[in-house]
Formats: sequence, structure tokens, C-alpha cells
Amino acid sequence: MKLFSSERFTKPGKGVDVNAKPKPAFIRFFIVLWNKRNKLLGINFLYFLSAIPAVIIAVAAFAGTFALYDMFDTTVSISEMISVNETASGLYFKTLLFFAIFFTSIPVFSSGPFYAGFTYIIKSFYKEEPIFLWHDYITKTRSNLKLGLKTMFFNLVCGILIMLSIMSYMVIANPNNPTYNTIPWVMLFIIALVEVFFAVILVMMNLYMYPMITTFNLSFKQLIKNTFVLCMIKWLPSLGIILLDVLLIALPVYILPMHNYIVFGVNVILYAAVYPSFIALINMFFVYPVFKKYLIDNPDADKSDKTGKTDETEYIPEKRSSGRFENGMWISEDEPIAEESGKETGLQDYGGDTDSSEED
Repeated sequence: MKLFSSERFTKPGKGVDVNAKPKPAFIRFFIVLWNKRNKLLGINFLYFLSAIPAVIIAVAAFAGTFALYDMFDTTVSISEMISVNETASGLYFKTLLFFAIFFTSIPVFSSGPFYAGFTYIIKSFYKEEPIFLWHDYITKTRSNLKLGLKTMFFNLVCGILIMLSIMSYMVIANPNNPTYNTIPWVMLFIIALVEVFFAVILVMMNLYMYPMITTFNLSFKQLIKNTFVLCMIKWLPSLGIILLDVLLIALPVYILPMHNYIVFGVNVILYAAVYPSFIALINMFFVYPVFKKYLIDNPDADKSDKTGKTDETEYIPEKRSSGRFENGMWISEDEPIAEESGKETGLQDYGGDTDSSEED
């Protein structure tokens, strides 16, 4: 019967066309998203467990900044406004929720080495390389421990300093504050531009930092330099990707016309299952082609290994002796030729056994 014919199982399939034109990145994104949907959920949950401390730090930084604002600016009390006005309370809560989700998904506040392992998995999904989810996640977390911790503390310090500077500007620039008239408006405008510039640059650099950690062998100084240069080169597309990330996270936070508890529950579920991996996959489809163009395929880029180690074996051409056949015997031109072709010494020189006493 044809139903049980072995040809159904032994007949070769269509195979893969070597010369097939690669699909556009937009189409590839949805193909990878669908094919890796289960593993994306798995790695998202793994990272969610490690990201809980980062979320706590982000919430504390946000709440602490507003608490300091209340201490230094006596003209208006945000805490009283939140407690009295229900609309202000809901807006404060949703902004806090958005801040914690966004800045741990980009990630200015992160768990460092764990996010490096998470980024390696996302990069493997982008390149469609086979992985062992748990094993590769733990392995890459350990191998990027040192640089991941340095990057985590760098982002933490820079993020808190920027938040404090913005808080100080809000205090100084408040028209009801007595110090408002002491500083020219031009100076206030310049200060605002500088603060916005550094805040945006820090977020854009985090698009490249962890993918670069898991792709290249480089020092922390080289990491900061390269990410800053790439931000300057691709500032407009990088800004567009950030705005897309902002939109994707802000929609479920601000658009849902529900009670704060429901909004909180929905977004926590989305964060535990979807947000970090989905945002990271979008960013990887933008970041890795930039790496390939400016670093991997660029002949002028420095690809040297600073440690002096390399995974590639050096090719050494095979050395072949030159010579000729004479009277049925191979005579090499690299060795001295015996004067008498009939001598037995010629055979000993080119193929005879070596006397063991001479070796001793």
C-alpha cells in the first residue's frame, strides 16, 4: 500500500537553495519570532528571575529622585499632590511602572552578566544558530562576568547621576523657586539640552553594549569608546529604535483604561513573558547589521586579539621535496647525491634504517 510505502520516508526533500536571495530583515524578524516563540518565552522567564534586583533598583531610583525633589523644592509637594489627586496618583504610578520596565529592558538598570548571557541567546536566535538554552545562558553569563559587572556599575552610576541632574534642574527651573531669576534663561536652556543629550546617549549606547560584549573580545575602555562612536555614526536610526521601544512599552502602560492594580498585573505578566526578549530581538535586528558593516566586514577595523590568543589555526603550506627518478630510484635534490650510483650508501642515506647506537 502507498500509505505504508518506504518511499515517503526515504525520498529526499527540496533542500536549501545555496544561491537563494536572503529575505528582508522585516520578514526574517517575524520568521524568527514565530520559529523561536517557545524559546523566547523560556529565556525571557529566565532573565525575569535575574532582573528582579534591577527592577527594585530602578523603582528605588525613581522614587528617591522625586523624594529628593520634595526636599529641595518647597513650592510644591509631589507627595501631597499624589495623595490628594487621584489623576496625579495614577499618572505617577504608571510612569514609575514604565520607567522600571523600559530601563531594565534597554537596559540602563540591569543584572550585568545575566543580561550578557540573555543577549547571547537573542543573538543566536537572530543568526539562527543552534543553542542549548539553559547551558548557553549560564555559560555566557560566567564567561562575561567581569565585563558584565563593569558595564552594570557604569550604567548604574551614569543613570543615577543623570536622574539627579534632571531633578536639580527641575528645582532650579521652577518659576516659583526664589533661585529662578538668578540664572539666565539661556543658561537654563543650554543645561537642559546637555542633560537631554547625555540621557539619550546613555540609552543609545545600551543598544550596542551587551551585543558587543558577546560578539567581540575587547576591554571595558574599548567597549565604551566603540559604543559611543557607533551612537554618533548611527544616531538617527538608533533614536528611531529607541522611540519604537518606548511606544511598545508605553501602549500597555498608559492606554489601558483600567485600575492601577489591573494595569500592574497585566504589565508584570507581559514583562515576565514577553517584554525583554521581544525588545532585545528588535534591537538585535538593528544592531548586528551595524556590527557587520562597521566592524566585522570592515577591513580597516581592528580585529586583533589583545590577549594574543586566537581560535583559528595558522595555515602552514606543505613542504614538498624536489627531485627526480633515476633507474627506478627517487633522488632528492635537497640531499647530497652519492658520487657512485651503484653504492649501497645511497640507499642507506635515503631510506635505510638508522643505527640505534648512533642515537645513543
